[in-house]
Amino acid sequence: MNRRYRLHFDNYAIGENEKLYSDMAAQGWFLEKRGSYLSRFRRGEPAEMRYRIEVSAPGFLEETDLPEEQVAVYEDCGWKYVTSSGLIHVFSSPAGSDAPEFYADPAQQALTLRALRRQYIWAWVPVTVMLLFNFLMAAAMSGGMGEVVSKWRAEFWLGWVAATALFLFAGALVVWAFYEFVHAAWRTGRLYRRMKKGIPLDHNPKGRMLLHRTVSGVLLGVMAVFGLLTFWQWVSKDTRDLPAAADGPYLMLADLGIEGERSQLFYDDRTSKITVERSLLATHYDVFEVVGEGGTAWMYQDVYRLSPWVDREVFIRSLMGDATFARSPENFREVTVEGLEEAWVSGGLECIAVKGNLAAYVTVLGQGQENEETLEAALCALAECWADEENEC
Repeated sequence: MNRRYRLHFDNYAIGENEKLYSDMAAQGWFLEKRGSYLSRFRRGEPAEMRYRIEVSAPGFLEETDLPEEQVAVYEDCGWKYVTSSGLIHVFSSPAGSDAPEFYADPAQQALTLRALRRQYIWAWVPVTVMLLFNFLMAAAMSGGMGEVVSKWRAEFWLGWVAATALFLFAGALVVWAFYEFVHAAWRTGRLYRRMKKGIPLDHNPKGRMLLHRTVSGVLLGVMAVFGLLTFWQWVSKDTRDLPAAADGPYLMLADLGIEGERSQLFYDDRTSKITVERSLLATHYDVFEVVGEGGTAWMYQDVYRLSPWVDREVFIRSLMGDATFARSPENFREVTVEGLEEAWVSGGLECIAVKGNLAAYVTVLGQGQENEETLEAALCALAECWADEENEC
């Protein structure tokens, strides 16, 4: 094998990267290309080499390439251009050559680090601006900041319960990225200040940044675990045609006295389906059934079997806040249904039921009419369904 890849240090670790490339050359592996995270080496005869990294300092919207005149000067002085990656440009020369250092004055070299420091400091600006813009647009369309915050809070809690591993993976990713950017900005700033004081760059550092690499490795390990759990949840998700008889804690339209042949909605061709998905905090049944010519009657259900670690009160308010039509807990009216611990209805379309570790959000349109009697029938049917399930257990 004539090629080898190694994970290199981040851009701010200039001395560490220079030492890495020199050590690899002594083992017979010479730098060929530097990527975002990996460096590629080619096999050769072991040799003592010096590597030096120059950081370009482009202006606003300028290319990151070094000027051809600067590269030519370095090559005339005995430095061979090797490769570039963003602001980082790598040169090499034999260890015994008389090629001079790029800078005699560390303060002059410090000026080249300003672009690198700006890159780390401003890395979060585009993401922050995008999130803020989306938040303001959502607020403008929904009627105010309070409503959009309530809506996002409800969506967050429902997502947290239904896709816990994915949320943990995303959270670990944000923590890791934030840590990496903060550490990089701090290291770059410290190197800049040292050079401004006249302290030269150490081209052969003894440390291996073990603490930083340990912290980063632990965070990456946590990300990997949650990523695997997310993948498991995705591959174990079961989507199929809705069976003729319920095989879980959910309803059929026939349970509400609504009969008819299975059909599809007239406006988006949806047919009767069920998706069962298991997260770390719940089993979620996503159920849709439609009957009658042109979809004259349909019912959509989100049924959750919650773990004991879920705050039921917060979860129920989230169901209300994310409701398709009500859109707020204030628009639900509590009702009493025998066999259920708690129940609510909103208008003639939506209802929520709770018993033990089971919770359901149901939207139903019976024979093309909004009807609270249909909702009450749905709640009574859920109470009976869940009672039968308890008896089976």
